[in-house]
Amino acid sequence: MIVSFSGCKKYPENTLWFKNAEKVFKGGRITSYSADGQDLMPYYKNLYSTFPYNYCGQKLDDALSLHFNYDNSNKEISSDLGEGSFKFSKTKKEVAIIFHPVNEDFGAENIFQARLSWKVLKLTKDGQLKIRADYNFKTYEIQFN
Repeated sequence: MIVSFSGCKKYPENTLWFKNAEKVFKGGRITSYSADGQDLMPYYKNLYSTFPYNYCGQKLDDALSLHFNYDNSNKEISSDLGEGSFKFSKTKKEVAIIFHPVNEDFGAENIFQARLSWKVLKLTKDGQLKIRADYNFKTYEIQFN
């Protein structure tokens, strides 16, 4: 006898049983960020510490320690660094992120690179999310906890 469960979601790094991805992910802090395996956390911490990356013009010691809030009902993500849309695909195996950093008009670099579709590598029942995207000949990975 074979039993099939259609309510599960599988990701390359884990299986999420009977959970809706949009309700499991609540946002969080970026705890890991890399490009082709190189740690980008120091780069973004430094970059986002001063204007135009922060709205107040005061130094931020660790911009990546700021919480990104995810609003499931509006499919939006926001933090003191900016805001934008954050939409899971129908299969829940990808998420499209369109993020607008604060002071984007002054040249603030987008922490999420561009309008990309990110592959979900891991999503746990506790809301940990790990995503990957290929852009400009590099593979980026971001993890939220």
